[in-house]
Amino acid sequence: MEQNYKLLIKNLDENSNIIEYKALLQEKWNNNVYYSAEHLLHFEKDSDTLKYFLFEKDNKPLILMPFVFREIKIKDQKHPYFDVTSPYGYSGPLFNDTVTEEDIAQFWDNVDQWYMDHNVVTEFIRFSLNGNHKKYSGCLTNTLSNVRGHLLENFDDQWVGFLPKVRNNYRKAVNHNLVFKIFHKHEITKDIIKIFNDIYVNTMNRNNADRIYFFSNTYFENLILSNLDNFSIAIAYYEGIPISIELIIGYKDTIFAFLGGTNAEYFSYRPNDFLRVKIIEWAIKNKITYYVLGGGMKDGDGLYRHKKSLFPKDEDVIFHTGRKIINEKVYDELCLSANPEYSPVHKENVKDYFFPFYRLSI
Repeated sequence: MEQNYKLLIKNLDENSNIIEYKALLQEKWNNNVYYSAEHLLHFEKDSDTLKYFLFEKDNKPLILMPFVFREIKIKDQKHPYFDVTSPYGYSGPLFNDTVTEEDIAQFWDNVDQWYMDHNVVTEFIRFSLNGNHKKYSGCLTNTLSNVRGHLLENFDDQWVGFLPKVRNNYRKAVNHNLVFKIFHKHEITKDIIKIFNDIYVNTMNRNNADRIYFFSNTYFENLILSNLDNFSIAIAYYEGIPISIELIIGYKDTIFAFLGGTNAEYFSYRPNDFLRVKIIEWAIKNKITYYVLGGGMKDGDGLYRHKKSLFPKDEDVIFHTGRKIINEKVYDELCLSANPEYSPVHKENVKDYFFPFYRLSI
């Protein structure tokens, strides 16, 4: 290893490290909310600790990557091993503007060595949409197509680009006299957050969503009120009743549809199409360049098609995930312990099976 590189590993459960981490994120990476301490701390549990890698070159921050460091317990038996995963959402390493391919390769070499030295068996990473998967040292998978719309300078031109059903649904919503409001930055209050959370939770319950998609009202308050400059909440109202919502993250020239939901009683009023069209109109007025809507549960499903109808001609961006087995011998042992039907094919084709396989039954 060259002398001018240094990998630091710090816990995010110590106040001094949290303060340092937040300062780094603010100063070097424009306070990217997907990496905010308030978001990350939601994923800390008794058996899971939050850490971050800070990779320095010539004593200057080069790469930052938070991760969840998990104990491995199978059938109530605790093992002296660990695995690493990224938190929910767009994640992976954050690179500074001067990073080179050689720097990235050195980073992963250092990370992999640290894993070997600390009994880490596997790593699973959800990457961002900004190319931070490049030079990854594990198995890279094209996981999901994400809709990223390029916003035009003129809303009238944008309107023509929507699929006809979007325009028709918007007109239906207007006929029902729906009203759009967006609460931007310091306009957001705890009351507005609660309106958002109530509709969001009901939507997740209705869809039988996985528990990873549920967050407490306290989580939203901590996250949003600590990072007000990066958030907006859009709401569609019918006769003063909030019926559709979207929590928006702003980062540089892009807005991200982070989480949202709609009151099922008002589906026929088409509030979701109305809300997103109005968000696009607002974003164009505010000189936003991109609107990232994400993908579906799987490529081509109804959720994806609904998002795609707003930007049918824009090229999707690929959401990549990374899988890595650091210790194959221990991985085999753990998988067999968890499931006697484990076979080499599950390891040879990690992208085709649940990973890590030994957590399938946990």
